[in-house]
Amino acid sequence: MIIEKADSVNTNLTEVDIEEKPAAVSSKKHDVYDIVVEEKANGTLITLKTNKAIRIPRSSINNGILYVFLSNTTVPPGLASKVKPVGLVSKLKQTFISAKNVQLEFSLNEGYSRTETFLDPETNYLMITIHNKMFVKPENEETDKSKWNFDCVVIDAGHGGKDPGTIGVMGTREKDINLAVALKLGKLIEINLEGVRVVYTRKTDEFVELYKRGKIANEAGGKLFISIHCNSTESKDNGYRGFEVYLLRPGRTKEAIRIAEFENSVIKYEENPNRYEKLTDENFILVSMAHSQYMRFSESFSDFLNQNWKRDVAIPTLGIKQAGFYVLVGASMPSVLIENGFLSNRKDEAYLKSVSGQNAVAEAIFNSVKTYKEFYEKEIGK
Repeated sequence: MIIEKADSVNTNLTEVDIEEKPAAVSSKKHDVYDIVVEEKANGTLITLKTNKAIRIPRSSINNGILYVFLSNTTVPPGLASKVKPVGLVSKLKQTFISAKNVQLEFSLNEGYSRTETFLDPETNYLMITIHNKMFVKPENEETDKSKWNFDCVVIDAGHGGKDPGTIGVMGTREKDINLAVALKLGKLIEINLEGVRVVYTRKTDEFVELYKRGKIANEAGGKLFISIHCNSTESKDNGYRGFEVYLLRPGRTKEAIRIAEFENSVIKYEENPNRYEKLTDENFILVSMAHSQYMRFSESFSDFLNQNWKRDVAIPTLGIKQAGFYVLVGASMPSVLIENGFLSNRKDEAYLKSVSGQNAVAEAIFNSVKTYKEFYEKEIGK
């Protein structure tokens, strides 16, 4: 989420300079018990460590200061004085408006651009990312417009080869459904969208490592990356069904995290699974920073797909969600991961196994690509 300026944040409070009055910090007594500022390769990460889940706060940047207003939240006096500012943060102050309403003020060094906030679903920590301007493309930068033409869609059929994916109630292999839908989708694009190339990460029953899928997409100059999958629950045939489309951000729910963990577990089939060790929850925040320039387009495509799915496909939609999928990390372009339905549900499995069901799914995705192409070209042309 890009944080917009919140007019209601008070930037003219009578300052209580807590830095001059340090006090002991209790990790048990207060809602926020620690603040950590870390410099990363492409920005600065601020982590507010909490004892409970707190609401994403209002915030704004004014005259080089990031104001973060914490309502109904306790913070120990003197905490700001214990924080070591690094990277894009030069100084931190805290102002008590009342006992449970605190404003944090992060003075920023030159070179910042925008900020985003996330709640870590595992720890409830609040994380604020500050983007480094050098990693954000300047709006007035002269570029060859042809490189931004919507001329290539990369279709990724999930799993394959020695990795079957999930297995349905009736024995359907996910990898087969994924490939069938991918090929049908690609054919629709090739026939109906003039000037748009289709690149597949796989066209046969073969295993392709996750990092290579992103590499294929980048080398092809893809303008949209679509990873096609089918879902499953741990218990079979329990009535749970539906379609989901995922964006690359840290997972917000336990179910989203579980699904990402399953999809990411395919690295066990790879020759060097250790290459993914650095993709911790925290580092996914930084990965999201790098992908933020594409997020608006990824969200727009997801919206189009969710609408078309409701209209054209006989599987209910569970909406747009987010999680940390490895396969999306490497694709430097707008990207989504689609879970077409639950093979652990007999109705979804039968539908996705049928030719008519696969055609409906492919057509819904194609219609979304077509609408997205028009949207993309209009936005790029501004």
